[in-house]
Amino acid sequence: MNDQLLFRQPNSGDAKGMRVLARESQVLSVNSTYFYALMARHFQATCMVAEGGEGAICGYVVGYCPPEQPDTLFVWQVGVAKSCQGAGLGKRLLIALLQQKQPDFLEATIAPGNQASINLFSSVARHFGVSNTFSEEPFFSGEDLGVEQEVEHLMRIGPFSSQGYNSN
Repeated sequence: MNDQLLFRQPNSGDAKGMRVLARESQVLSVNSTYFYALMARHFQATCMVAEGGEGAICGYVVGYCPPEQPDTLFVWQVGVAKSCQGAGLGKRLLIALLQQKQPDFLEATIAPGNQASINLFSSVARHFGVSNTFSEEPFFSGEDLGVEQEVEHLMRIGPFSSQGYNSN
């Protein structure tokens, strides 16, 4: 199935499918359909979807460039349909988005116990041959996020070089 996927920038019509994947994951924060539509419209250049047969969304990356860090792509969420998990779709989406956007750095916040996300982002760093650091200090504390949320630490990957984008 992965060979038949179309990687593209999202549009607001993809929001429902993105939200369904977040909900079905049972681990991602599920936001309103409006949120996903807004991200797909306002941050289209820093987001990506994987579209399978019959136009179904089977993966997505939601990201943006922080206003004071235009050289950095901050990835907020990576969602992959259960039927596509374990096949490297999340990594392929991230690599495709990085090659398209070509930032100097990639950042994401990750709960220390979220080994799947740590492995995903570390694998992307290895793919491009760049370093990654996982902060020892919380980026968002329990006070910031509320009692039901784990603290989040910052993972920073890079710097990437334009030569590295062209050779991968």
